[in-house]
Amino acid sequence: MTKDDILNIFSKLPSRLLSDNDDETIETPKIRLSDEIRKAHEEWNQAQKYFQCVLDPELVDYAIFTEEAARRKYIYLLNKAKNEGINTEELK
Repeated sequence: MTKDDILNIFSKLPSRLLSDNDDETIETPKIRLSDEIRKAHEEWNQAQKYFQCVLDPELVDYAIFTEEAARRKYIYLLNKAKNEGINTEELK
């Protein structure tokens, strides 16, 4: 992060704090990563459900691939959070 990036963030801060718009929130990298982890976990759950329900033999390989890709993405994001010092127990 450069000095200009930091100045840009702080220049926008007062207007956000004084704004009447409650829909506008400041997202930190920790919040974004937590949201991505939750989303990846849901995608993995959906892929598992799809695999359990697939009946067409031609779609079994697709179901396996999708479930494995979703699992790996979830694990990658958990490891990333752990390396950044984010408590992953709260995210489960």
